[in-house]
Amino acid sequence: MPPVVMPMRPPAPAGAPGAAVSPLAAAHAFLSRLRRPSTVLVAVSGGSDSVGLLLALHHAVKTSGVPHRLVACTVDHALRPGSAAEAEAVARRCAALGIPHSVARWAHSGIVSGLQAEARLARYRLLSEAARGFDADLVVTGHSCDDQAETVAMRAARRPDASRDETAAIGLAGMADAVLFNRTLWICRPFLAVTRRAVRDHLTSLGEGWIDDPSNDDPRFERVRIRQAARDSAGQGPEAILRDAVSRRLTSDRAVAQLFTDRVRLHAEIAAEIAFADGEVTDLHGQRLLVLLAATLAGKPHPIGQETAARLFQSLGTGHAGATTAGGCVFERRGGRLFVYRERRNLPPPMILAPGQALVWDGRFAIGNRGPRALTLAAGGDPALVRRLTAAGLPPGVAGRVAKAAPDLRFPDGAAADPAAFSRTPVIAPYDTFLPRFDLMIAQSIAAQLQRAPFPTCPVDDISTK
Repeated sequence: MPPVVMPMRPPAPAGAPGAAVSPLAAAHAFLSRLRRPSTVLVAVSGGSDSVGLLLALHHAVKTSGVPHRLVACTVDHALRPGSAAEAEAVARRCAALGIPHSVARWAHSGIVSGLQAEARLARYRLLSEAARGFDADLVVTGHSCDDQAETVAMRAARRPDASRDETAAIGLAGMADAVLFNRTLWICRPFLAVTRRAVRDHLTSLGEGWIDDPSNDDPRFERVRIRQAARDSAGQGPEAILRDAVSRRLTSDRAVAQLFTDRVRLHAEIAAEIAFADGEVTDLHGQRLLVLLAATLAGKPHPIGQETAARLFQSLGTGHAGATTAGGCVFERRGGRLFVYRERRNLPPPMILAPGQALVWDGRFAIGNRGPRALTLAAGGDPALVRRLTAAGLPPGVAGRVAKAAPDLRFPDGAAADPAAFSRTPVIAPYDTFLPRFDLMIAQSIAAQLQRAPFPTCPVDDISTK
Protein backbone atom coordinates (compact mmCIF):
# COMPACT_ATOMS: atom_id res chain seq x y z
CA MET A 1 0.00 0.00 0.00
CA PRO A 2 1.50 3.39 -0.95
CA PRO A 3 1.99 5.92 1.84
CA VAL A 4 -1.09 8.02 2.50
CA VAL A 5 -0.41 11.27 4.29
CA MET A 6 -3.22 12.99 6.13
CA PRO A 7 -3.16 15.89 8.58
CA MET A 8 -1.80 14.99 11.98
CA ARG A 9 -3.27 18.15 13.46
CA PRO A 10 -6.99 18.65 14.10
CA PRO A 11 -9.19 20.86 11.99
CA ALA A 12 -9.52 24.09 13.95
CA PRO A 13 -12.68 24.58 15.99
CA ALA A 14 -15.24 26.86 14.42
CA GLY A 15 -14.39 30.48 15.09
CA ALA A 16 -10.73 29.77 15.86
CA PRO A 17 -8.88 28.93 12.62
CA GLY A 18 -5.53 27.32 13.26
CA ALA A 19 -5.94 27.38 17.03
CA ALA A 20 -4.31 24.57 19.00
CA VAL A 21 -6.43 22.83 21.62
CA SER A 22 -4.78 22.02 24.93
CA PRO A 23 -5.76 18.95 26.97
CA LEU A 24 -7.05 21.11 29.83
CA ALA A 25 -9.09 23.30 27.48
CA ALA A 26 -10.61 20.21 25.85
CA ALA A 27 -11.46 18.71 29.26
CA HIS A 28 -13.15 21.91 30.46
CA ALA A 29 -15.03 22.25 27.16
CA PHE A 30 -16.27 18.68 27.44
CA LEU A 31 -17.56 19.12 30.98
CA SER A 32 -19.32 22.33 29.94
CA ARG A 33 -21.29 20.32 27.36
CA LEU A 34 -22.61 17.80 29.90
CA ARG A 35 -26.27 18.56 30.44
CA ARG A 36 -26.28 17.67 34.14
CA PRO A 37 -23.91 16.57 36.91
CA SER A 38 -22.68 13.17 35.78
CA THR A 39 -20.59 10.16 36.74
CA VAL A 40 -18.00 9.83 33.99
CA LEU A 41 -16.11 6.56 33.49
CA VAL A 42 -12.65 7.14 31.99
CA ALA A 43 -11.23 4.22 30.00
CA VAL A 44 -7.54 4.21 30.97
CA SER A 45 -5.06 1.86 29.33
CA GLY A 46 -1.96 3.52 30.77
CA GLY A 47 -0.94 5.04 27.43
CA SER A 48 -0.30 8.76 27.07
CA ASP A 49 -3.68 9.68 25.57
CA SER A 50 -5.80 7.96 28.20
CA VAL A 51 -3.59 9.07 31.12
CA GLY A 52 -3.65 12.61 29.77
CA LEU A 53 -7.44 12.48 29.56
CA LEU A 54 -7.73 11.15 33.11
CA LEU A 55 -5.52 13.89 34.57
CA ALA A 56 -7.07 16.69 32.52
CA LEU A 57 -10.60 15.66 33.50
CA HIS A 58 -9.52 15.24 37.13
CA HIS A 59 -8.28 18.84 37.16
CA ALA A 60 -11.34 20.11 35.27
CA VAL A 61 -13.79 18.38 37.62
CA LYS A 62 -12.06 19.85 40.68
CA THR A 63 -12.25 23.39 39.25
CA SER A 64 -15.59 23.25 37.41
CA GLY A 65 -17.82 24.00 40.38
CA VAL A 66 -20.19 21.24 39.20
CA PRO A 67 -20.46 17.99 41.19
CA HIS A 68 -19.31 15.67 38.44
CA ARG A 69 -17.74 12.39 39.56
CA LEU A 70 -14.87 10.54 37.89
CA VAL A 71 -14.40 6.77 37.95
CA ALA A 72 -12.06 4.68 35.80
CA CYS A 73 -11.65 1.25 34.26
CA THR A 74 -8.71 -0.51 32.62
CA VAL A 75 -9.47 -3.30 30.17
CA ASP A 76 -6.71 -5.91 30.24
CA HIS A 77 -6.91 -7.65 26.88
CA ALA A 78 -4.33 -10.21 28.07
CA LEU A 79 -2.75 -10.29 24.63
CA ARG A 80 0.88 -9.80 25.72
CA PRO A 81 3.07 -10.32 28.78
CA GLY A 82 2.98 -7.47 31.24
CA SER A 83 -0.55 -6.30 30.53
CA ALA A 84 -1.76 -7.27 34.02
CA ALA A 85 1.11 -5.35 35.65
CA GLU A 86 0.27 -2.31 33.51
CA ALA A 87 -3.36 -2.47 34.65
CA GLU A 88 -2.19 -2.57 38.26
CA ALA A 89 -0.01 0.48 37.65
CA VAL A 90 -3.10 2.35 36.43
CA ALA A 91 -4.95 1.20 39.55
CA ARG A 92 -2.23 2.67 41.76
CA ARG A 93 -2.32 5.96 39.85
CA CYS A 94 -6.09 6.19 40.25
CA ALA A 95 -5.86 5.35 43.96
CA ALA A 96 -3.39 8.20 44.43
CA LEU A 97 -5.86 10.56 42.78
CA GLY A 98 -8.80 9.24 44.79
CA ILE A 99 -10.54 7.98 41.66
CA PRO A 100 -12.44 4.65 42.00
CA HIS A 101 -10.99 2.16 39.53
CA SER A 102 -11.62 -1.37 38.30
CA VAL A 103 -9.77 -3.79 36.04
CA ALA A 104 -11.70 -5.86 33.50
CA ARG A 105 -9.88 -8.82 31.97
CA TRP A 106 -10.82 -10.25 28.56
CA ALA A 107 -11.09 -14.03 28.28
CA HIS A 108 -10.39 -14.69 24.62
CA SER A 109 -9.27 -18.30 24.28
CA GLY A 110 -10.30 -19.88 21.00
CA ILE A 111 -10.31 -16.71 18.88
CA VAL A 112 -8.09 -17.35 15.87
CA SER A 113 -9.11 -14.61 13.42
CA GLY A 114 -10.39 -11.05 13.47
CA LEU A 115 -8.59 -10.45 16.73
CA GLN A 116 -8.65 -6.65 16.58
CA ALA A 117 -12.37 -6.52 15.81
CA GLU A 118 -13.13 -9.01 18.57
CA ALA A 119 -10.92 -7.07 21.00
CA ARG A 120 -12.74 -3.83 20.17
CA LEU A 121 -16.15 -5.40 20.79
CA ALA A 122 -14.93 -7.00 24.01
CA ARG A 123 -13.43 -3.70 25.20
CA TYR A 124 -16.73 -1.87 24.85
CA ARG A 125 -18.68 -4.74 26.38
CA LEU A 126 -16.38 -4.78 29.41
CA LEU A 127 -16.50 -1.00 29.71
CA SER A 128 -20.28 -1.20 29.58
CA GLU A 129 -20.29 -3.72 32.43
CA ALA A 130 -17.94 -1.48 34.43
CA ALA A 131 -20.18 1.52 33.78
CA ARG A 132 -23.15 -0.37 35.19
CA GLY A 133 -21.11 -1.32 38.23
CA PHE A 134 -20.17 2.31 38.89
CA ASP A 135 -23.63 3.61 37.89
CA ALA A 136 -21.83 5.81 35.35
CA ASP A 137 -23.74 8.00 32.91
CA LEU A 138 -21.21 7.70 30.08
CA VAL A 139 -17.72 6.51 29.16
CA VAL A 140 -14.90 8.64 27.76
CA THR A 141 -11.89 7.42 25.80
CA GLY A 142 -8.60 9.11 24.96
CA HIS A 143 -8.80 9.02 21.15
CA SER A 144 -6.80 12.00 19.92
CA CYS A 145 -6.77 13.92 16.67
CA ASP A 146 -3.84 11.70 15.61
CA ASP A 147 -6.20 8.72 15.83
CA GLN A 148 -8.77 10.70 13.88
CA ALA A 149 -6.27 11.55 11.15
CA GLU A 150 -5.22 7.90 10.90
CA THR A 151 -8.85 6.82 10.61
CA VAL A 152 -9.48 9.30 7.80
CA ALA A 153 -6.25 8.25 6.08
CA MET A 154 -7.24 4.58 6.15
CA ARG A 155 -10.60 5.38 4.62
CA ALA A 156 -8.99 7.60 2.00
CA ALA A 157 -6.57 4.79 1.09
CA ARG A 158 -9.51 2.47 0.49
CA ARG A 159 -11.33 5.09 -1.58
CA PRO A 160 -8.78 7.02 -3.67
CA ASP A 161 -11.68 8.60 -5.58
CA ALA A 162 -13.12 10.16 -2.42
CA SER A 163 -12.43 13.72 -3.54
CA ARG A 164 -14.59 13.15 -6.64
CA ASP A 165 -17.18 10.78 -5.17
CA GLU A 166 -19.73 12.44 -2.90
CA THR A 167 -20.67 9.19 -1.18
CA ALA A 168 -17.03 8.32 -0.47
CA ALA A 169 -16.33 11.85 0.76
CA ILE A 170 -18.96 11.42 3.49
CA GLY A 171 -16.92 8.49 4.82
CA LEU A 172 -13.98 10.81 5.42
CA ALA A 173 -15.83 12.33 8.36
CA GLY A 174 -13.78 9.97 10.53
CA MET A 175 -14.72 8.97 14.07
CA ALA A 176 -17.79 10.55 15.63
CA ASP A 177 -17.28 12.45 18.88
CA ALA A 178 -19.74 10.04 20.52
CA VAL A 179 -20.94 6.47 19.83
CA LEU A 180 -23.89 4.67 21.40
CA PHE A 181 -23.04 1.06 22.35
CA ASN A 182 -25.74 -1.61 22.57
CA ARG A 183 -28.46 1.07 22.68
CA THR A 184 -27.60 1.84 26.29
CA LEU A 185 -24.21 3.49 26.82
CA TRP A 186 -22.75 6.58 25.16
CA ILE A 187 -18.97 6.49 24.66
CA CYS A 188 -17.48 9.94 24.08
CA ARG A 189 -14.12 11.18 22.77
CA PRO A 190 -13.25 14.56 24.32
CA PHE A 191 -9.72 14.69 22.85
CA LEU A 192 -10.49 14.46 19.12
CA ALA A 193 -9.19 18.02 18.66
CA VAL A 194 -6.06 17.48 20.80
CA THR A 195 -2.77 16.24 19.33
CA ARG A 196 -0.86 13.41 20.94
CA ARG A 197 2.15 15.74 21.14
CA ALA A 198 0.10 18.24 23.15
CA VAL A 199 -1.00 15.47 25.52
CA ARG A 200 2.55 14.23 26.03
CA ASP A 201 3.92 17.74 26.49
CA HIS A 202 1.28 18.31 29.17
CA LEU A 203 2.15 15.06 30.96
CA THR A 204 5.85 15.88 30.80
CA SER A 205 5.20 19.31 32.31
CA LEU A 206 3.45 17.55 35.22
CA GLY A 207 6.27 15.03 35.64
CA GLU A 208 3.88 12.23 34.75
CA GLY A 209 4.83 9.17 32.70
CA TRP A 210 2.90 6.73 30.56
CA ILE A 211 3.15 3.24 29.08
CA ASP A 212 4.01 2.69 25.41
CA ASP A 213 2.18 -0.32 23.98
CA PRO A 214 4.53 -2.15 21.58
CA SER A 215 1.58 -3.13 19.39
CA ASN A 216 1.35 0.55 18.40
CA ASP A 217 4.46 -0.07 16.26
CA ASP A 218 3.46 -3.47 14.86
CA PRO A 219 3.27 -3.10 11.05
CA ARG A 220 0.89 -6.05 10.80
CA PHE A 221 -1.89 -3.61 11.64
CA GLU A 222 -3.19 -1.18 9.02
CA ARG A 223 -3.42 1.72 11.46
CA VAL A 224 0.26 1.32 12.37
CA ARG A 225 1.29 1.34 8.70
CA ILE A 226 -0.70 4.53 8.14
CA ARG A 227 0.86 6.11 11.23
CA GLN A 228 4.37 5.22 10.12
CA ALA A 229 3.76 6.53 6.59
CA ALA A 230 2.66 9.89 7.99
CA ARG A 231 5.53 9.97 10.47
CA ASP A 232 8.12 9.27 7.77
CA SER A 233 6.82 11.91 5.36
CA ALA A 234 7.42 15.62 5.41
CA GLY A 235 4.18 16.31 3.58
CA GLN A 236 0.85 17.20 5.09
CA GLY A 237 -2.66 16.95 3.70
CA PRO A 238 -5.23 19.75 3.79
CA GLU A 239 -6.70 20.25 7.24
CA ALA A 240 -10.08 21.24 5.80
CA ILE A 241 -10.83 17.68 4.60
CA LEU A 242 -12.22 16.49 7.92
CA ARG A 243 -14.36 19.56 8.60
CA ASP A 244 -15.78 19.43 5.07
CA ALA A 245 -16.58 15.71 5.34
CA VAL A 246 -18.36 16.18 8.68
CA SER A 247 -20.46 18.97 7.18
CA ARG A 248 -21.36 16.83 4.17
CA ARG A 249 -22.26 13.86 6.36
CA LEU A 250 -24.53 15.84 8.68
CA THR A 251 -26.28 17.43 5.69
CA SER A 252 -26.76 14.02 4.09
CA ASP A 253 -27.96 12.45 7.34
CA ARG A 254 -30.70 15.05 7.68
CA ALA A 255 -31.79 14.41 4.09
CA VAL A 256 -31.75 10.60 4.50
CA ALA A 257 -33.74 10.80 7.73
CA GLN A 258 -36.35 12.91 5.95
CA LEU A 259 -36.50 10.42 3.08
CA PHE A 260 -37.18 7.61 5.53
CA THR A 261 -40.09 9.59 6.91
CA ASP A 262 -41.47 10.79 3.57
CA ARG A 263 -40.80 7.94 1.15
CA VAL A 264 -40.57 4.65 3.05
CA ARG A 265 -43.39 2.46 4.27
CA LEU A 266 -42.45 -0.71 6.15
CA HIS A 267 -44.68 -3.78 6.07
CA ALA A 268 -44.69 -6.26 8.98
CA GLU A 269 -41.11 -5.18 9.78
CA ILE A 270 -39.82 -7.34 6.91
CA ALA A 271 -40.33 -5.38 3.68
CA ALA A 272 -40.08 -1.79 2.52
CA GLU A 273 -42.17 -0.02 -0.05
CA ILE A 274 -40.45 3.09 -1.40
CA ALA A 275 -42.08 5.86 -3.40
CA PHE A 276 -39.08 7.48 -5.05
CA ALA A 277 -39.53 10.63 -7.11
CA ASP A 278 -37.73 10.83 -10.45
CA GLY A 279 -33.98 10.83 -9.96
CA GLU A 280 -34.03 10.09 -6.24
CA VAL A 281 -32.92 6.49 -6.65
CA THR A 282 -29.60 7.68 -8.12
CA ASP A 283 -29.28 10.67 -5.81
CA LEU A 284 -26.63 10.51 -3.06
CA HIS A 285 -29.23 10.56 -0.28
CA GLY A 286 -31.47 8.01 -1.98
CA GLN A 287 -28.52 5.67 -2.39
CA ARG A 288 -27.57 5.99 1.28
CA LEU A 289 -31.17 5.28 2.24
CA LEU A 290 -31.18 2.12 0.14
CA VAL A 291 -27.94 0.68 1.53
CA LEU A 292 -28.97 1.35 5.14
CA LEU A 293 -32.47 0.00 4.54
CA ALA A 294 -31.06 -3.12 2.90
CA ALA A 295 -28.66 -3.70 5.80
CA THR A 296 -31.58 -3.44 8.24
CA LEU A 297 -33.89 -5.73 6.27
CA ALA A 298 -31.09 -8.27 5.69
CA GLY A 299 -29.89 -8.16 9.31
CA LYS A 300 -26.36 -7.07 8.41
CA PRO A 301 -24.33 -4.65 10.57
CA HIS A 302 -22.45 -3.30 7.55
CA PRO A 303 -23.89 -1.78 4.35
CA ILE A 304 -23.57 -3.22 0.86
CA GLY A 305 -20.02 -3.20 -0.52
CA GLN A 306 -18.97 -0.43 -2.88
CA GLU A 307 -18.79 -2.44 -6.09
CA THR A 308 -22.06 -4.26 -5.42
CA ALA A 309 -23.77 -0.97 -4.56
CA ALA A 310 -22.52 0.61 -7.79
CA ARG A 311 -24.01 -2.24 -9.85
CA LEU A 312 -27.27 -1.98 -7.90
CA PHE A 313 -27.65 1.75 -8.48
CA GLN A 314 -26.83 1.36 -12.15
CA SER A 315 -29.56 -1.27 -12.48
CA LEU A 316 -32.12 0.74 -10.54
CA GLY A 317 -31.25 3.92 -12.42
CA THR A 318 -32.67 2.53 -15.64
CA GLY A 319 -36.19 2.78 -14.21
CA HIS A 320 -37.19 -0.55 -15.78
CA ALA A 321 -39.50 -2.95 -13.98
CA GLY A 322 -37.89 -6.10 -12.64
CA ALA A 323 -35.86 -7.41 -9.74
CA THR A 324 -32.20 -7.48 -8.76
CA THR A 325 -30.42 -8.67 -5.64
CA ALA A 326 -27.69 -7.08 -3.53
CA GLY A 327 -26.55 -7.36 0.07
CA GLY A 328 -28.96 -10.19 0.87
CA CYS A 329 -32.01 -8.25 -0.34
CA VAL A 330 -34.26 -8.23 -3.37
CA PHE A 331 -34.91 -4.84 -4.99
CA GLU A 332 -38.05 -5.18 -7.09
CA ARG A 333 -39.61 -2.45 -9.21
CA ARG A 334 -43.28 -3.00 -9.85
CA GLY A 335 -46.13 -0.64 -10.67
CA GLY A 336 -44.04 2.48 -10.18
CA ARG A 337 -42.92 1.38 -6.70
CA LEU A 338 -39.69 -0.11 -5.37
CA PHE A 339 -39.96 -3.00 -2.93
CA VAL A 340 -37.00 -4.13 -0.82
CA TYR A 341 -37.07 -7.37 1.15
CA ARG A 342 -34.83 -10.22 2.35
CA GLU A 343 -33.94 -12.74 -0.34
CA ARG A 344 -34.49 -16.43 0.35
CA ARG A 345 -30.85 -17.54 0.13
CA ASN A 346 -28.81 -18.42 3.24
CA LEU A 347 -31.73 -18.33 5.65
CA PRO A 348 -31.28 -20.12 9.00
CA PRO A 349 -32.33 -23.79 9.13
CA PRO A 350 -35.38 -24.76 11.21
CA MET A 351 -34.67 -24.87 14.94
CA ILE A 352 -36.37 -25.60 18.24
CA LEU A 353 -36.81 -22.72 20.67
CA ALA A 354 -37.10 -24.10 24.20
CA PRO A 355 -39.26 -22.38 26.85
CA GLY A 356 -37.41 -19.35 28.17
CA GLN A 357 -34.87 -19.42 25.32
CA ALA A 358 -34.10 -16.22 23.38
CA LEU A 359 -31.92 -15.60 20.34
CA VAL A 360 -31.33 -13.28 17.41
CA TRP A 361 -32.70 -14.93 14.27
CA ASP A 362 -31.06 -14.16 10.92
CA GLY A 363 -29.63 -10.94 12.37
CA ARG A 364 -33.12 -9.42 11.95
CA PHE A 365 -35.25 -10.35 14.95
CA ALA A 366 -34.70 -10.90 18.65
CA ILE A 367 -37.10 -13.76 19.38
CA GLY A 368 -37.92 -15.25 22.76
CA ASN A 369 -40.11 -18.14 23.82
CA ARG A 370 -42.12 -16.91 26.78
CA GLY A 371 -44.55 -19.81 26.96
CA PRO A 372 -44.39 -23.27 28.58
CA ARG A 373 -44.06 -25.21 25.29
CA ALA A 374 -41.22 -25.56 22.81
CA LEU A 375 -41.62 -23.72 19.52
CA THR A 376 -40.36 -24.47 16.03
CA LEU A 377 -38.73 -21.47 14.36
CA ALA A 378 -38.16 -21.45 10.61
CA ALA A 379 -38.41 -19.23 7.55
CA GLY A 380 -42.03 -19.45 6.60
CA GLY A 381 -44.53 -18.60 3.96
CA ASP A 382 -47.40 -18.31 6.40
CA PRO A 383 -50.61 -17.83 4.35
CA ALA A 384 -52.01 -15.53 7.04
CA LEU A 385 -48.99 -13.25 6.65
CA VAL A 386 -49.38 -13.22 2.87
CA ARG A 387 -53.00 -12.13 3.32
CA ARG A 388 -52.00 -9.33 5.71
CA LEU A 389 -49.30 -8.06 3.36
CA THR A 390 -51.66 -8.14 0.40
CA ALA A 391 -54.33 -6.31 2.37
CA ALA A 392 -51.72 -3.66 3.22
CA GLY A 393 -51.18 -2.98 -0.47
CA LEU A 394 -48.35 -5.29 -1.58
CA PRO A 395 -48.90 -7.03 -4.92
CA PRO A 396 -49.77 -10.70 -4.24
CA GLY A 397 -46.60 -12.00 -5.89
CA VAL A 398 -44.40 -9.67 -3.85
CA ALA A 399 -46.31 -10.55 -0.67
CA GLY A 400 -45.72 -14.27 -1.26
CA ARG A 401 -42.00 -13.81 -1.83
CA VAL A 402 -41.64 -11.55 1.22
CA ALA A 403 -43.42 -14.04 3.49
CA LYS A 404 -41.11 -16.91 2.50
CA ALA A 405 -38.18 -15.15 4.21
CA ALA A 406 -40.13 -14.16 7.33
CA PRO A 407 -39.75 -15.94 10.69
CA ASP A 408 -42.57 -18.42 11.34
CA LEU A 409 -43.15 -19.80 14.84
CA ARG A 410 -45.25 -22.90 15.38
CA PHE A 411 -46.05 -25.41 18.08
CA PRO A 412 -44.70 -28.96 17.60
CA ASP A 413 -48.08 -30.08 16.22
CA GLY A 414 -47.73 -27.59 13.35
CA ALA A 415 -50.27 -25.07 14.62
CA ALA A 416 -49.26 -21.41 14.40
CA ALA A 417 -47.95 -20.17 17.73
CA ASP A 418 -50.15 -17.73 19.59
CA PRO A 419 -48.55 -14.25 19.70
CA ALA A 420 -48.69 -14.42 23.51
CA ALA A 421 -46.30 -17.40 23.41
CA PHE A 422 -43.32 -15.47 22.05
CA SER A 423 -41.72 -12.07 21.75
CA ARG A 424 -40.38 -10.71 18.47
CA THR A 425 -38.41 -7.46 18.27
CA PRO A 426 -36.89 -6.20 15.01
CA VAL A 427 -33.14 -5.63 15.14
CA ILE A 428 -31.68 -2.50 13.58
CA ALA A 429 -28.49 -4.29 12.62
CA PRO A 430 -26.49 -1.26 11.35
CA TYR A 431 -27.03 0.65 14.61
CA ASP A 432 -28.12 -1.53 17.53
CA THR A 433 -24.51 -2.32 18.51
CA PHE A 434 -22.60 0.79 17.39
CA LEU A 435 -24.41 4.02 16.54
CA PRO A 436 -22.17 7.01 15.73
CA ARG A 437 -23.78 10.28 16.74
CA PHE A 438 -23.54 11.37 13.08
CA ASP A 439 -26.29 8.88 12.22
CA LEU A 440 -28.61 9.39 15.18
CA MET A 441 -31.24 11.14 13.05
CA ILE A 442 -31.31 8.27 10.56
CA ALA A 443 -31.42 5.65 13.32
CA GLN A 444 -34.35 7.41 14.98
CA SER A 445 -36.25 7.43 11.68
CA ILE A 446 -35.69 3.69 11.22
CA ALA A 447 -36.69 3.01 14.84
CA ALA A 448 -39.92 4.94 14.37
CA GLN A 449 -40.76 2.98 11.22
CA LEU A 450 -40.11 -0.31 13.02
CA GLN A 451 -42.06 0.85 16.09
CA ARG A 452 -38.96 0.47 18.25
CA ALA A 453 -38.28 2.73 21.22
CA PRO A 454 -36.16 5.75 20.26
CA PHE A 455 -32.42 5.51 20.73
CA PRO A 456 -31.34 7.44 23.84
CA THR A 457 -29.81 10.84 23.16
CA CYS A 458 -26.26 11.58 24.18
CA PRO A 459 -25.82 13.29 27.59
CA VAL A 460 -23.23 15.60 26.00
CA ASP A 461 -24.26 18.44 23.68
CA ASP A 462 -23.14 18.02 20.09
CA ILE A 463 -20.64 20.74 19.22
CA SER A 464 -21.13 20.16 15.47
CA THR A 465 -24.67 21.53 15.65
CA LYS A 466 -23.74 24.67 17.54
